[in-house]
Amino acid sequence: MRIQSFINSQFLSSGIITIKKNPFNLEDMHEVESCDLLQTVQAIQGAQKAFAEWKISTNAQRISLIENVIRVLSEKKSAFASAEALDQGLPLTFTLSHNIEAAIHSFTSAKDQLSNYETNHQLQHSPTGTIAVIASWNCSLRVICERLAPAIAAGNSVIIKVSSQSPITAFILSEVLIAAQIPQGLIQVLVSNDLDVKNLLVTHPGVKAICFTGQLKNAASILKKVSEQSFNQFKKVQLATGSKNTAVSLTDPIDGQFNEIMESFMIGQGQLSWNSNRLFVLEKYEAEWQQKIQDYFSTLQPATSINEGSNWGPCIKPESFTHFSEIESMAVNDQAKLIQPSYRLSASQQNCFLKPTFTKDMSNCSTLQQDQVMAPLFILSVVKYPFDIAKYSNVSYYGQSAHIWGAEEKIEKIAEQLEVAHVFKNKWSVKHHEANKGVKQSAFGIQDYQVFGDFFSNVKKLT
Repeated sequence: MRIQSFINSQFLSSGIITIKKNPFNLEDMHEVESCDLLQTVQAIQGAQKAFAEWKISTNAQRISLIENVIRVLSEKKSAFASAEALDQGLPLTFTLSHNIEAAIHSFTSAKDQLSNYETNHQLQHSPTGTIAVIASWNCSLRVICERLAPAIAAGNSVIIKVSSQSPITAFILSEVLIAAQIPQGLIQVLVSNDLDVKNLLVTHPGVKAICFTGQLKNAASILKKVSEQSFNQFKKVQLATGSKNTAVSLTDPIDGQFNEIMESFMIGQGQLSWNSNRLFVLEKYEAEWQQKIQDYFSTLQPATSINEGSNWGPCIKPESFTHFSEIESMAVNDQAKLIQPSYRLSASQQNCFLKPTFTKDMSNCSTLQQDQVMAPLFILSVVKYPFDIAKYSNVSYYGQSAHIWGAEEKIEKIAEQLEVAHVFKNKWSVKHHEANKGVKQSAFGIQDYQVFGDFFSNVKKLT
């Protein structure tokens, strides 16, 4: 398959080819054509032209367009789930439920907001303009649609730059745009790993707002570029960066609960923004938890396809392997206890998979505690009392989510002390099909994902 940018309702070719490989076996999978600077300018010009017409569209017209998108996503959700799961090395059932269905939910929510909109004579909403959405690879369609749906519903045009790690999302989006008969230029899709393309998209005066999801270093780079251009134009900025999510169990390892807790670590191999990274257990249950995790790993084998039941999937970014080897060596030198599968990876598997590892009693682990590590390296922390959890959890530079399993009244006492934007009670956050917000270095800018909020709309007060 050849994947190209979809600009002004056309597939445009630049001749710059890269190969996307199957993450399970590294066989060649797609040819990906990267767009160039001229095509990026053409996309911005097309988006501005489309915006001039779409900004005066009625709510009924916007609802009709969104219904078309929902119809196409729903009709083709099985095929789209298979394509994204394979590109991203994720289980098919997980991708269908928490990527594709979550994307559909975003458009359904936008439709509901339009349908229930009531005119307020003291407030006027007008669309922001052309909005650039720069997306991370993990559950890419979901992340994009969380931003695309309210942007279009508010009357904006959108330019989407998909991640080079998941180019199939560009193909999926182009299929949706064609089948849903989206007006020419209203939604543009760029495929590129060229830094100049991203910089142009961020700094061009025709782009009025930036939505970014991804690593902190890339978010900081975008913020710097936007700031450098501030003498020409202030842009609205919405940055969603890394995560260091805490998981807490206040009980012994109960089977059903244990499986969901382990899924929050294992599915995505620590690469997803929804992944748990640190597990807190109470001292009185320490032996049971260590044994339960060891038993879980003793039968674990790496998946060979998206259809297998194993939660041990591949890691798709080269830096994951670097992070893993560095911190694993540090843990060994620190004489930490390592809990990991006993399965011996073959030479070919070693290029695709890393052994998910819980470290315990590792004193020199500031990187593992604080920074985002895009690899299956997790911390098992034992505390005597629940009130100790916040003291050790809050050292992270990030503050997105925490997952706590236990009695509701006990969860409340811990939740109020944690420096995170979301606390999920007896539930993994990925099952909450809404955009993630964050505190500390997990987010920056206007964290508003509503159709008639402050980001996708300009709000004027009449007094």
